[in-house]
Amino acid sequence: MNIKVRLSFAAILVIPLYLTFLALQTDIAQAADEHEADHKALESSPEHETYEVKVPESKLSEVKALKNVVALNKKSLSEAKAVYTGKGTCFNCHGEKGRGDGELASSFEPPPRNFTIPGWQKVRSDGELFWVITNGTDHGMPGFGDMLSDEEKWSLVNYIRNFGKHSGLASKK
Repeated sequence: MNIKVRLSFAAILVIPLYLTFLALQTDIAQAADEHEADHKALESSPEHETYEVKVPESKLSEVKALKNVVALNKKSLSEAKAVYTGKGTCFNCHGEKGRGDGELASSFEPPPRNFTIPGWQKVRSDGELFWVITNGTDHGMPGFGDMLSDEEKWSLVNYIRNFGKHSGLASKK
């Protein structure tokens, strides 16, 4: 009788646990399939380029850890605007208001980055912006590593962040 009680008790515990395990496995598999479908849909959407990371994956964690060394203030923004519209030539592609609609924008596919998109401002770190300004991208943006000082590049990061201010986003340091 003692063995029957133990077997019944084990069956009462094991069967529901096993069924729960199967249900979880099914949910996990469905979630993975949905994630893959969402990823494929994003890759084929026009928004894919908007959110695509430009920093090589092997350097991404190091780059995200970089901290902006230039204080965000009127003076640094004024100096950055001078670089953006002057020797940095940023406005030629990104436009005066940072919308990716500069005079040369139509020459690029994909088009230059629109800095005013709140979602993009939210997901990109200051270090990523600095890295792209320094090294450029595979899609036509040249690197300005030799042309601009680190201080000028960090100031540009602040200036680019300022384009997203209307959306209430703070700097992503």
